[in-house]
Amino acid sequence: MAETMTAPRDILPFRTKLAFGVGSIGEIFYLGMFNTFIGIYYNQAVGLSNSLIGVAIMLALLVDAISDPVMGVVSDRWRSRWGRRHPFLFIAPVPLAISLYLIFNPPDAWTGTSAEGANQTLLFIWLAIFTIVSRLAITLYIVPHLALGGELTRDHNERSRLFSINAIFGYAMGALFAFSAWGYFLAGTTLNAEGLEIPRHLDPDAYTPLVFTACGFLLGAIWLSAIGTLDQVSRLSQPEPDEPRFSLPIFYRSILGALKNRNYAFLIGGVFFFMIATGLYETFTVFVNTYFWELPPEDIRWFGLFAAPGAVAGALAAPILMRRFDRKPVLLGALLAMFLTAQLPVDLRLFGLFPANDSPLLLPLLVANFCVQTFTISMAAVAILSMLGDVIDANELETGKRQEGLFYSARALIGKAAVSLGHLFAGLMLDLIVVLPFEAVPGEVDSDVVFRLGIVAGPVMGFVAFISILFYARYDLTRSKHDAIIGALDRRKADGDGAMATPGPLPAT
Repeated sequence: MAETMTAPRDILPFRTKLAFGVGSIGEIFYLGMFNTFIGIYYNQAVGLSNSLIGVAIMLALLVDAISDPVMGVVSDRWRSRWGRRHPFLFIAPVPLAISLYLIFNPPDAWTGTSAEGANQTLLFIWLAIFTIVSRLAITLYIVPHLALGGELTRDHNERSRLFSINAIFGYAMGALFAFSAWGYFLAGTTLNAEGLEIPRHLDPDAYTPLVFTACGFLLGAIWLSAIGTLDQVSRLSQPEPDEPRFSLPIFYRSILGALKNRNYAFLIGGVFFFMIATGLYETFTVFVNTYFWELPPEDIRWFGLFAAPGAVAGALAAPILMRRFDRKPVLLGALLAMFLTAQLPVDLRLFGLFPANDSPLLLPLLVANFCVQTFTISMAAVAILSMLGDVIDANELETGKRQEGLFYSARALIGKAAVSLGHLFAGLMLDLIVVLPFEAVPGEVDSDVVFRLGIVAGPVMGFVAFISILFYARYDLTRSKHDAIIGALDRRKADGDGAMATPGPLPAT
């Protein structure tokens, strides 16, 4: 079948791609603070149990269960002179920055540093409330931002490049943030209440300047992205004048309709298990680096710096490999490599086949392994987002509607729900299986505790990640099918049916 011609409107100016990619910095700074430090900060720095930390994050899921899809449907139907997406991009970063700052600044009287010790109930309520607010705010931003990326271009390869640039900005700035956090804000040691020397990232006072800086960057990045893509609004799809605004019946029908799409259902299933493993990994990583490998902050910072080349290389390689091998083989290969590298060092240590903690080979090997891991994660992220865009095109042919907000919001819902489950399961395992004590000092933790930490952070986490591959393997929207879909959409619009044309079946390929 002949390759589909690309319409001029689907070739984006490079400055537009850059502006869209800059927006990922806001998300990555929020996730970098929350996913990396929330467990170690609330458990070891201020004294809240890991189980309650997991429950607080799970409570946000109950709100996300409504807010993510609602945001998608509202975004798809929003009418304004700034289009469907941009009003939310300008509003979202303000409550996001405020809630993130408050998460890492609970009242001193409630923390473990006070004379009475940590107040578990009040700390839990504080964390739960501002976690919910921050999740609502990140939903207000992520869903319209991803939906904007899905509708900026329909071209198969151009869409890959757009999300590749988005991933490059996210991973590169995430790596820089991690390097700065560990190497500057949290570097060095301090003394705990008993006069024992501890790494600075176990001191609650070290986090205030770090979170303040993160909030400033996320505000600037999101607003810069919104301003830089604002000139594209005039050529993007708009809701039909007679299309009703959001209502609960429309909401439920839209969600059920989206999940009836076979390829979308398999993508969502893969996202679910992949993000559970991600939640486990995010919770365990800082504990593993601190107590399993006994790395000081000055060593941990190198993971972020050297991960940047791997992440950028993965994002750059993804469009090239997808052009040659299609999306599915690239995604499955990246996930298999990620599954192996995420748990390999821990598994080898459990079998006594990895260098000891005082070996000069330990840090280089861990950093090299992490570089490969970030390469595969970056490649997989670009592939998944591009595949979602292709599914949305297929849905437009079948239904006659562009519903980027709905599809990306349902993906965000499942992703955040699964991450929350991962954090909850990790917290329960840390309390019930690992049994890590409060104010634990690296190098002074019982060897059985360290061994159990390795088991849950290695084989257990890896098994969950492997399940996601079984779902992604069922996806079958190939490049040839997608080209046929775009051709059918172009013919329909050339016949004067418009963007919201009468639906039709998928073309045979």
